[in-house]
Amino acid sequence: MITSKYFKEEEFNRCSPECSLQDMKQTTLSKLDTAREIAGIPFVLTSAYRSPEWDKNKGRSGTGAHTLGQAVDIRCNTSRNRFLVVNALLKAGFRRIGIDKNFIHADDSESHDQEVLWLY
Repeated sequence: MITSKYFKEEEFNRCSPECSLQDMKQTTLSKLDTAREIAGIPFVLTSAYRSPEWDKNKGRSGTGAHTLGQAVDIRCNTSRNRFLVVNALLKAGFRRIGIDKNFIHADDSESHDQEVLWLY
């Protein structure tokens, strides 16, 4: 059973696409809990697990970290919160981070390039 200190099933049900806490990897959620604690602010998830089929239907590879249950997108729309989230993710051990105007992507996939930070 996958568990989280800060994230509840309902939050994953509200993601796009809808998913379940149980679709995620425990190691990823444990790091996410640590980051949330370090940041000291709520993390609102906008995307988490995506099936390979859903991913491919959106023109993606179907093999990204979201399809492994090892990635989340966290809503973020202020400079201060963006700093707090990215700082906390790095301290928690995430080594793959993407930054968009409205969200931060974080994943801990070992099968993708490491120590990368990108802009959308």
